[in-house]
Amino acid sequence: MTALLLWGKMSTRFVPRLRTSALVGLALLATSCTDTEEGSAGPATSEAISTVESRGSERGVSDPLDVSPYLSKPCGLVSAEMLDELGTSLQESEPRLPENDKIAAQSGPYCSWSGEREGSISVAVASKNSERGMGGLRGLEALRDQGRFSLWDETSVSGYPAVYLGVTDDRARGDCDLAVGIADDMTFSVTAISFYDNPQRACEVASEVAADVIRTLKGGR
Repeated sequence: MTALLLWGKMSTRFVPRLRTSALVGLALLATSCTDTEEGSAGPATSEAISTVESRGSERGVSDPLDVSPYLSKPCGLVSAEMLDELGTSLQESEPRLPENDKIAAQSGPYCSWSGEREGSISVAVASKNSERGMGGLRGLEALRDQGRFSLWDETSVSGYPAVYLGVTDDRARGDCDLAVGIADDMTFSVTAISFYDNPQRACEVASEVAADVIRTLKGGR
């Protein structure tokens, strides 16, 4: 498969795409009910938080996973074996954390790898939405009900509820966003973009990486 390179060599088009992605850009939950300037996340209103907390998810998580050990090391969510299959390694990445990255400060920690010819992936934990009381699939479902997503295609990954989603449906151009519920108030997500020569591969890669993250969170079991 296409060899992947470290974050610092990513194309300039990737950063703004991440900012509007349904995955790394999940800070949309924080700003969806407040009036703030573009690019800044104001506090969600108590009414918005109450609405999300009271609704519950349409698909609950019966075997929740604890992602907290990886909040300071999101790159470790992807196994060395999976990275090897992708043609990269843990050393070819840099964790993006709330204290040093604006996107992570809004949505949660993430890590990315970019392809030399095509194909870039990122893995993100939506911890900031959980802190606001707007986390989990229930938060995404609330946005869906507001008409925020053009794409909403429910699936599952290793027995955990998941959804392919997007403000626009860009799968035909080789871009895919996948969010996975690992607790009632927590999701992680995988973004795979720029699979121009093999567009359907984007969602396949997103699902494979998501399954690998779940194995990591289960301690390899």
